Amino acid sequence: MSTVPEAGIFGGRFTPEKRRSILVGWLAGMLNTYDLFLPVLVLPTAMGYFEPPTLSPEVQVTLINIAFAISMVAQPIGGLVIGPIGDRIGRKRLVIVTSVGFTIGTFLLAIMPGYAAWGYAAIGIFLFLRLANGAFSAAGLGGSVPLALERTPKRWRGLVGGLLGVAPTTGVILLSAVQLILNSKLSPEAFTQWGWRIPFLVGVVLGIILLIFIARISELALFAGEAEQQDGDTITKNRPLKEVFATSNLKTFGQMFMLYSGYLFAVQAAVSFVPSLLINILHQPAQAVDSLMLYGNIGIVVFGVVLGALSQRVGRRRMLLFGGAWIFVVCTILYYLTIHAAGAKSGFAAVGILGFFMIILTIAPFSGMVLTYTAERYPFHTRTTGFSAISTLTSVIPGFYSFYLLGLGKVMPYQYTVMILTVVAGLLTWFGAKVGPETVDFEMLPQAEELLEMPSPTPAAESPMKIE
Repeated sequence: MSTVPEAGIFGGRFTPEKRRSILVGWLAGMLNTYDLFLPVLVLPTAMGYFEPPTLSPEVQVTLINIAFAISMVAQPIGGLVIGPIGDRIGRKRLVIVTSVGFTIGTFLLAIMPGYAAWGYAAIGIFLFLRLANGAFSAAGLGGSVPLALERTPKRWRGLVGGLLGVAPTTGVILLSAVQLILNSKLSPEAFTQWGWRIPFLVGVVLGIILLIFIARISELALFAGEAEQQDGDTITKNRPLKEVFATSNLKTFGQMFMLYSGYLFAVQAAVSFVPSLLINILHQPAQAVDSLMLYGNIGIVVFGVVLGALSQRVGRRRMLLFGGAWIFVVCTILYYLTIHAAGAKSGFAAVGILGFFMIILTIAPFSGMVLTYTAERYPFHTRTTGFSAISTLTSVIPGFYSFYLLGLGKVMPYQYTVMILTVVAGLLTWFGAKVGPETVDFEMLPQAEELLEMPSPTPAAESPMKIE
């Protein structure tokens, strides 16, 4: 017998516990992207702290790329090795384990001595901590998104999924803002010596905040025991990874792999490649491009939430089908017009306006729905494992987009190769949604009432009720 707050996770209104669950999912999504892009935005200026001064510029750039690549490799490691814990011992416990690991790892990175004190060992330890952090943050996302959506009333799931979907974009915005402030306040020498630690310490603070909120959330039961009967089927909760990749479930995995890969190809095109294309290839002013990316990311947040909420009425699958067609046709044209305007040297106003809509319309159709749809595609007992596998394994193929563009550059003008990424993103999204079911009415929790373990202390404002 356990005591749960009245109108708890099964009620139709937002209780404090539900709001905390949503905040945990949002913070975990923001931290995942914040951590992933730390090497890209921070290390180009600060890597000299960890390297001997005799290294050539080419080797320095290579080490920065290795630091980012390690973070990408760590994503599937965390998703496949740590992520299944969420289906065995609970979402809350998974988020606690990964948040503690991430916070400690980020703190160690923030206080690390450099090459002057530790020599080449400083580089090795730095890269190892980056690997551990990437694994923890990726697995934490796999636990926090299901945790939040499972506690969300169905009619609000689209809106909440939209908020969770744009959380990674807020991580990029936060990291860019921290970097912008530091660059404006510190000299290059001060940033190299100690200023680079501040973005890592911001990550530590966010990790502590995440731990505070997750500690005040009740854990779902149904995580104890080796197996359980439900509707005549054996739930192998102790082997969720095996079940996700079982032959009978490969169709679901293949469908979601296609759909999620389309999302990541779109992100790589709009967020990763466009700034370099505009600055380095099309010679647009760097400060103007930075402003474009900032406003574009803000637009993604706004429209992603709106489209997520709309998907609850229209249907997730239908919205994704429309989004795939939209990206394939409209966004490809917008890329062409943006690149043409930049090449024609008609001023940045035209480039900025076209680029703004190009960025928003490429990513917002995904951001508002893809996390929700992925979580809805997997049943309760394998949801964390399935979500983690899809969201991390799909990062590998799109992650090598720069090599694909180099190859395409041999057969077409390099500046237009990004249009091919957009076409691929649209096609993968459309076909992935086409072969999948509608999930908007999917029940994310089993039809059982004994789902809560002993919860955190009941707030005085909420009267308890007993569950036999």
